[in-house]
Amino acid sequence: MQFRHHDIIYRQGDDCPGACCVLQGHVKLTRLNRDGDAGTVALLKAGDWFGALDGHPGAAVETAVAKGVTRLRVLPRTPPREPSDAAAIIESLARRQRFLELRLDALLRLDVRARLAAVLLDLATFCGQHCRHGHEIDVRLTHQELAELSGVSRPVVTATLNQWRKDGCLRYTREYICIERRDVFTQLLA
Repeated sequence: MQFRHHDIIYRQGDDCPGACCVLQGHVKLTRLNRDGDAGTVALLKAGDWFGALDGHPGAAVETAVAKGVTRLRVLPRTPPREPSDAAAIIESLARRQRFLELRLDALLRLDVRARLAAVLLDLATFCGQHCRHGHEIDVRLTHQELAELSGVSRPVVTATLNQWRKDGCLRYTREYICIERRDVFTQLLA
């Protein structure tokens, strides 16, 4: 299956198509709170699995949205029969669990600037690539999405990113975020 940027793959509460593997692009997973506001809970890249991973029918617990042009491999709603598929799903879930554990740790012990730094470093590790400037986060992210991932407000994200850009620690446009001084972000986590 192929999706354009911002296409809804499925919505929270809808029937999920099956186990989905990202082949190209990125997928943002969001969940609604009691007030009906969506919050970003995960950002997936090529090789990551999501959806009905256990093969059982039921309502999706999150909304899946394409970030950029995205291609998916979708397995039918049966438990994976191929050992390689099962191993890939387990690996993907372990990576996502590690990412969520890092986010939870940051929320519990770090101030807002350090939480944002932690998310940027995690994204550079999980969704990034080296570029000529430093380490580029290879997915389009809004300030609101960064706020949701780091547990801070959007205005704080904007002000902090602007200050870091002014200090020469990072560059960003609508298309990318490039960490130029990784050491500065690492020191905030100490």
